[in-house]
Amino acid sequence: LAGLRVGYGSFPLSIIEYLWRAKQPYNVSVAAEVAACAALQNPKYLELVKDALIQERDRLFKLLKEVPFLNPYPSYSNFILCEVTSGMDAKKLKDDLSKMGVMVRHYNKKELKGYIRVTAGKPEQTDALMGCLRRLS
Repeated sequence: LAGLRVGYGSFPLSIIEYLWRAKQPYNVSVAAEVAACAALQNPKYLELVKDALIQERDRLFKLLKEVPFLNPYPSYSNFILCEVTSGMDAKKLKDDLSKMGVMVRHYNKKELKGYIRVTAGKPEQTDALMGCLRRLS
């Protein structure tokens, strides 16, 4: 449940104390907790959602590889990091896509300044992104 900022981990007791120090100051909201508990009650549905996400992420990756000014990196998560190449400015690309109604993430930190992060979503969202990227080519 990434949109609700819900996740979990299973770790050996020997590193739990260390991880607890890195934890954000607030736990998940009540609504997020209720949603997470409900989701865990239906493992078949969770598996279907996971499979659909993986399929769409893989399709998105293949499509992004076709964009001449992007160099996407393989991913095992729900987003794909893309290097913005060919002299195109990553921040301007993010702003241009935003004006077209498509949101991508850009980080202003030195190490990631030339990159955007694209979240894998529904097929229609991928199609909208690709349409906008084609217009910018």
